Amino acid sequence: MIGTKRLRMLGTRKAGIGLVGLLTAGLALASGTAFASTSSSSSGMPGMASASSSMNHRGFTKGFYDGHTVHFFYSKNFSCKQPPASMASSKCEGGTNYTQTPADTFDPLYVIVPLGFTPPKWTLQCPAGRCIDHPHTIDLTSVLGSGTGNLTLPAHSHIVATSNSHQSEWWNIDVVGVKSMSAWTKLIKSKNTHELQYLQRRHPSQVTGNIPTNLFLYFSLLR
Repeated sequence: MIGTKRLRMLGTRKAGIGLVGLLTAGLALASGTAFASTSSSSSGMPGMASASSSMNHRGFTKGFYDGHTVHFFYSKNFSCKQPPASMASSKCEGGTNYTQTPADTFDPLYVIVPLGFTPPKWTLQCPAGRCIDHPHTIDLTSVLGSGTGNLTLPAHSHIVATSNSHQSEWWNIDVVGVKSMSAWTKLIKSKNTHELQYLQRRHPSQVTGNIPTNLFLYFSLLR
């Protein structure tokens, strides 16, 4: 379930883990926009190759919240603590839940990824592998199988369910695959988690469940 309740500690967060096996076929059809790169030895972008960094990286991306397009202000590099073990240069992994966190309190960020189609560029808030304080690569072996241990992070957009009072915090990343242009258009127009939850519940053939990761991003939400 998607909600505005803040997550505290690890709890029993396991939503979406059982869905991973069912998603392999859909994710394997991902378009060049979504999972555009090979699993060859990708070197990360400057300052993004390590699992986490003490250096501050300041910049913005757009995001969706409560029916609006907002700005996320990033002031720390990403964190991907292990385990789970990752073959990616970033040490980030998708399809396996986190076991360690960079903070005791955090909120979910839903990363929506187009699968099998190419949406208009203006609807993608982060190009493939190029977004401030995001990892350049991710290990998707748990989702796609062997040979996908160091893929370029796919192009995507962001949805959050809370503003956290516009204060900076860590956000855990759940990936949601969007498998049709019509579902993508609905999410881009609605700009909120209510529509995402509705599509996940009523149209699972068009939108996947939440795919967990060990990836955390640090930002505040600005209007």
